This record gives sequence, structure tokens and C-alpha cells, in this order.
Amino acid sequence: MAKNSYRSQVLSTLLRSESTLIFATLILMIYFYNMQPLFMSTSNLQNIARWVGTYGFMALGEMFVLISGGIDLSVGSIVAFTGLLMAYLLSTYNLPWLLALLIVILVAAGIGAFHGFFVSKFSPPLPQTVPAFLVTLGSAMAFRGIAQYWTKGYPIVLSREKFADFFFIGEGNLGIVPIPVIIVLVILGIAFLILNLSIIGRHIYAVGGNLLAAIVTGVKVNRIRILCYVLSTIFSALTGVIITARLNSAYPGVGVGYELEAITSCVLGGVSLIGGEGLPFGVLLGVILVVVIENGLVTMNVSPYLHRIIIGLLLLVAVTADFLKRFRRRT
Repeated sequence: MAKNSYRSQVLSTLLRSESTLIFATLILMIYFYNMQPLFMSTSNLQNIARWVGTYGFMALGEMFVLISGGIDLSVGSIVAFTGLLMAYLLSTYNLPWLLALLIVILVAAGIGAFHGFFVSKFSPPLPQTVPAFLVTLGSAMAFRGIAQYWTKGYPIVLSREKFADFFFIGEGNLGIVPIPVIIVLVILGIAFLILNLSIIGRHIYAVGGNLLAAIVTGVKVNRIRILCYVLSTIFSALTGVIITARLNSAYPGVGVGYELEAITSCVLGGVSLIGGEGLPFGVLLGVILVVVIENGLVTMNVSPYLHRIIIGLLLLVAVTADFLKRFRRRT
């Protein structure tokens, strides 16, 4: 009897999103190491950590939108556009990089505010995901087009001598820990405080979990939506800036498909596509799993054309698991 109880406890633990992600990530890391020992080299582990930090920003931003019941499909294009804007401000006007970063964040916040305003304007009568899908998909196409037209497809290259301080946030380390990891952990802490220890966080969950109840109880639904989309675009902009700092240049083709990585990381981490559920720590674990898979495929020389297929299948599995979890609750 005690043995059965122990087994049920183990099974219950494994079925929890965070525990499952940790277990799956460890298994995959062992597998990739057996296939290619260089996978566990210090330099490659640092590379994985750096990309976890880089992807983590946009995934945490997407998390806020998904929890509120919306969706943001503009992530990849915002990454490209803001990365180019950062490089342009530095190379053309020779601004201090912190001032350029502030301008980029303000521009990104304006884009997010527009997304939130559009969603609020048409929802209701439409379900929130319909205007969210339309406006963010439209923005994705528009800002990708702007980025390509702006540069004629060419990168904006930054001088290593002039912008060494800026490059440090993308390619530097504090000890053995990459700077992007440190920054994303700070953002993770802020996200945790917002969602779990503030009235704003409770309102975000309320809007995504039960919109009508949120309206009846006096939640400022439109303000919450706008805030979530602003956070999403700001965090996507941080990803764009970090990539620019890491590559010492900005390219209009960067960020293609990043919304897939962001949404997959969120759903794997326990964020529901329906809204009302999700935690920042789970999202970061989802990012780690996605980056480990992508890095492992690279070290094994798997065709890059298969990467999106595998991540897409992973998203399908995660969405199916989320649906089954909700179905069990109702029954």
C-alpha cells in the first residue's frame, strides 16, 4: 500500500509542468552528450546559457499576453526592427548606448500600446484572440517589411572599438555566467513580483481566466491588456538589443520564427493558450528546453530545415497536453 502511494506521488510530481521540463531537459542533455561529447563542453554550455538569456526576454513578454487571454505574433519582427533601430541610433548619431536603449524601449512600448488599444477596441464584441491575432500579425508583416526596406536587406555593422561597452551586454560574462543570463534573471524576478505579489498580477490572471467576472468586479480590463502588450514588445526589444550587442551588427532577417519559440516556451512552461494560467519560472524552463533542443540539433549537424518542424511538433504536443489537462479538470 505504501509502495502504491509512493508511486502515485512520483507520478504526480512528474506530471507537474516544471518537474517534467527539468526531467526532459536532463534526458535530452544526456542524449546529445552521448551523440556528440562537445555538447557538454564549457564553451557550448555557456553558449546555451547565453541563448537562454536572449530568448528568455521575449518568452516572458509573450507570457504576459497569453496569461491575459491574448496572443502576440509580432515578436520576431519586433526583435528585428528594434535591433536595427538600436544599431542605427548608435552608428548614425553616436548616442550613448543607454540613451539609445531608452529610445528603443519607448518605441517598443508605443507599438505595444497600439496593439493593446486595438485589441481593447474590438474585444468585445469579438473574442480577444481575434483582434489580437489580426493586429499582431499585421504588425509582424509591417515591421519586417520596414526593416528590410530601411536597410535594403543589408546589415548595420557597428564598430568594435567605439561600442565595446555595448557589446559587453551581449557577449560578456560575470565570472562564468553570461551577462544575458543575469539580466533575464532580474527580469524573471520582476515578472514574478508583478504576477504573484501585486494587484496588477491578480488582475492579469482575472482578465485571462474569466473576462466577464473581471469586468463585473471592476478590473480595468483595457488598461491590463495594454500593459501586457507593452511588456511583450519591450521584452522583445530587449531580445533584439541583446542580439545586436552579441553579433556586433543588426540584420533585417533576424528573428524569423521567434514567435514560435516564444509561444512554445510558454506553453511548455505551463502557460495556457486560453489564458489565466502560467508562471515565469515555468516559462524559463520552457526556454531552456527549446534552446537545448536547438543547440543539440546543431551539434549533431541536423539540417536546419528540420529545426522548425521539431519545434512545431513540440508546440503541438504542449498544446495537446494543455487541452487534456483542462479536459480532466472539467470532468
